[in-house]
Amino acid sequence: MFGLFKKKKEVLSFDIKAFKYLKEIVSQNQSVYGYQDLQQLDVFQNIKKLSDNEKKELIHQFLDIIEEIRKTSTKKNLIQNGYLNFNENYHKYSNLANEMISALLKSKMNYDDKEWINLMNRFKNIDQSLKQYSAYYYSFNNFPINYTIKQIEYYLKDHPVSEELSAYLIDMLNWKQFKTTDDRYYYGSNLNTAKKKIQKILNINQDTNKFELSSNDIGPQVNEIIQSISSKNEDYYELFHLISDVNGGKPTQKLIKKVMELQDNIGVDQYKKVAHQLLKLPLTYDFVTKEKRYNWRDNVHTYTETTFLCKPSQNFIKGMVWSMHRYSDKETIHLLSKLCEKSYSKIPGVGPAAASVGNATAYILGNMRGKDGLGALSRLKLKVKQNNIKKTIDKYLNEGAKKFGISVEELKEMSVPDFKLNQGRKRILLGDHTLEISIEGNNVIQVFFNKDGRSLKSVPSAVKNSPSLYNKLKEARKEIKEIKTVVSSQKQRIDNQFILDRNWDYTSFKKYYIEHGVLYPIVSKLIWIFTKNERSVDAIYKDSQWYTVNDEVVDWIDNNTTVKLWHPVHVEEDNILQWRTKMIDLEWKQPIKQAFRELYLLTDAELSTKSYSNRMAAHIIKQHQFNALSSLRDWKYSLMGAFDDGIDADMASKYLPEYGLTAQFFIDEIVSDDDFNDTGIWLHVATDQVKFINKDNQTVDLADVPKVVFSEIMRDVDMFVGVCSVGNDPQWMDNNGDRQIHRGYWQSYSFGDLNEIAKTKKSILENLLPRLTKLKGKAEINGKFLIVKGDLRTYKIHIGSGNILMEPNDQYLCIVPARSAETKAEKVFVPFEGDRGLSIVLSKAFLLVDDKKITDSTITSQINRQL
Repeated sequence: MFGLFKKKKEVLSFDIKAFKYLKEIVSQNQSVYGYQDLQQLDVFQNIKKLSDNEKKELIHQFLDIIEEIRKTSTKKNLIQNGYLNFNENYHKYSNLANEMISALLKSKMNYDDKEWINLMNRFKNIDQSLKQYSAYYYSFNNFPINYTIKQIEYYLKDHPVSEELSAYLIDMLNWKQFKTTDDRYYYGSNLNTAKKKIQKILNINQDTNKFELSSNDIGPQVNEIIQSISSKNEDYYELFHLISDVNGGKPTQKLIKKVMELQDNIGVDQYKKVAHQLLKLPLTYDFVTKEKRYNWRDNVHTYTETTFLCKPSQNFIKGMVWSMHRYSDKETIHLLSKLCEKSYSKIPGVGPAAASVGNATAYILGNMRGKDGLGALSRLKLKVKQNNIKKTIDKYLNEGAKKFGISVEELKEMSVPDFKLNQGRKRILLGDHTLEISIEGNNVIQVFFNKDGRSLKSVPSAVKNSPSLYNKLKEARKEIKEIKTVVSSQKQRIDNQFILDRNWDYTSFKKYYIEHGVLYPIVSKLIWIFTKNERSVDAIYKDSQWYTVNDEVVDWIDNNTTVKLWHPVHVEEDNILQWRTKMIDLEWKQPIKQAFRELYLLTDAELSTKSYSNRMAAHIIKQHQFNALSSLRDWKYSLMGAFDDGIDADMASKYLPEYGLTAQFFIDEIVSDDDFNDTGIWLHVATDQVKFINKDNQTVDLADVPKVVFSEIMRDVDMFVGVCSVGNDPQWMDNNGDRQIHRGYWQSYSFGDLNEIAKTKKSILENLLPRLTKLKGKAEINGKFLIVKGDLRTYKIHIGSGNILMEPNDQYLCIVPARSAETKAEKVFVPFEGDRGLSIVLSKAFLLVDDKKITDSTITSQINRQL
């Protein structure tokens, strides 16, 4: 250091010319954010008139200022309440000094090689010196490295590379600063660009242009694959160099043209093989969590940081994804879909694991030939949770639908893969054996058969012992996994058709639904409304024919018929009851709740309030669970925190573009000491009103909202409350602390009136009880309770919450349900899939009817407690 400092009472003072320039700028209250701001200042114009040697001296003085301020600012006695206790804001001077260095180095300053080496050493030494001071972050790439390299490039136009400079540059490439794979700061120097400039000066690999990815995560595997390439190496290297430092949200036409030219030289199919190898690497690379430390006020603090791919690796993979724009085969789409899903995975406190890679894959899937890429995007949308990512995907889906002249919903249904299934089944030959796969509910069942047609309990040894057959089996299992994913996503998509209230012509309906190999098991168990001229009927599909609720064959359906999903809002109550009875008689488990779907009609109170509904207000719900569930139902919501952000209420919203409406569900803070997590997010919030607004942000009267829209929105909100309410937590009564202020709510919800979802459970239980041998004569429904008579006591299970009271004194019984406890209940026929709440009620009933056999002491101690 130049040592031109004075310290008085722990306050820095700089008796150097550089500081006087900075002080003059600060005294004028000038804010400087880059070169253009400096250009406007008389001070800087005067500096530019100095000789090169004087400007070089100033740069070193500016570096002295930066180093001393950054060091001194971390000392405890210079800090009060986390802020610098300087007579002046010296941190501002440090930033300004760095701006001055960058501005000066933008112009030619006639550095010779020795002066240049000295300057680079200053950068390196200050970086190393400041590593121990982390109160204010400062790294090597904060210095204007690329502007500095430009100075030596000016020099080398008229001078050869000396041995000393050559040795120094070679050594530079081995500096840890150039080996690091940490992401650069937003305003920092791009060290990859700097590295390439140095390599160019040294003529390194100029003949072969060899490519190497400098990263510690997937870099070694990438380089190993590249080194194994045996032909067309120069074309590969040029392509990899081209795509490894890409910028922007989409590839330029110039880039695409050059990439295609190089792919043609290599061979389109050959390039795809190598590209697939490289693109699979991020899928096998796990997230890395490390413990980090930093010093603050003489204390060492630790925190954990989770990362995925470093910046160089992300740039390389992003470019590789862009290079796949001409490929639209099944394997490429599958690979890009997996990569997109992983890249968009959320890292707590960070966001998407690799947003740039995710955005690149979304762009390519949305813009490749045909509709299959768009279909993959539509399935991806059902998996991602972040609203900004859903918005990105929606953008490409809308653009794709417009390109093909169809609606987004039509695009989605056209793009569903069928995996060559026939009515949800197919057989795969494995030598003398056959593997049959079939879709049943949420599962894909696998059964092996021998050549005589006899089913086997496990994988045949002949298949296990044959490498070719076993590889074929592994491929089949990969496909089975993908089929499960598609079935799950399509059930969500079809469930969303209720609120859309769509109509199909029978030709399209038959092609994309009834005759579709994957969708058949879903849609064939649903009720559909058929309309032709003045005739209309609702029917189900059995034995390749359509039957009414009265078992009459509908024989007039043809290509002039329109089709829509049956919804209880469209029919009379008698029709609803008929179909419910029919489903139970047939023992049809509908993959989507339809016959027993909850119906929400306007109440007198809602007609009175006109513009809002308080039906779901004043509930206490678990905020994180609500956030996750609302996202699955395509609502947008942001978590509310205990910190003072000026927000004490928020809302979840769902946009319905087909109707030009947005549904809003208002959420309020519950200010309670310690009721927040480590990041300051409230654990619990309170529900408020539901309302609708139009495109002009005007509130819409509830009576003007289409009935099916109102019913489906209220069903969503009822589900949010029913699933997320603290009243469902059987342990809530045993929790201590401030939560006890909500005990009254817990009591009223746990044993209060039934909501629509609970009323549906009650209706099903009324039909099921006569069929349940174990409960016959020992269980009955009384109002909102399922009454179960055990040998020791009589139990009242609330049909809504599943919480239990014991007679004769209504003593509370806490039973925390486990997944294994529901096994017996799940064997009972229920006319639709996915109601865990009903399974919990039944599992508790099966347990308590044999209360003498209960061995769990946490339960028996409550049952046997003296009254």
